[in-house]
Amino acid sequence: MTKAKPNAPKAAPHTSSLPTLLSVEATAMQLSVCTKTVRRLIDRGALPSCRVGRLVRIRAVDLAEFVASGAGF
Repeated sequence: MTKAKPNAPKAAPHTSSLPTLLSVEATAMQLSVCTKTVRRLIDRGALPSCRVGRLVRIRAVDLAEFVASGAGF
């Protein structure tokens, strides 16, 4: 007979309200450039980013808008 675990942790519900965040590396792969180019775009304000602790992240929406705008490198 198998006992049920009385206080098993429940999985957090998936919320779609959170934006998808991409790493600098993932963004570079999407743009087919090196990570240094992505960091330069962020530094000059051409590509918005946010920090999560020490990590730099780019919202997928911001990347899509950057590509759609046709902003040059």
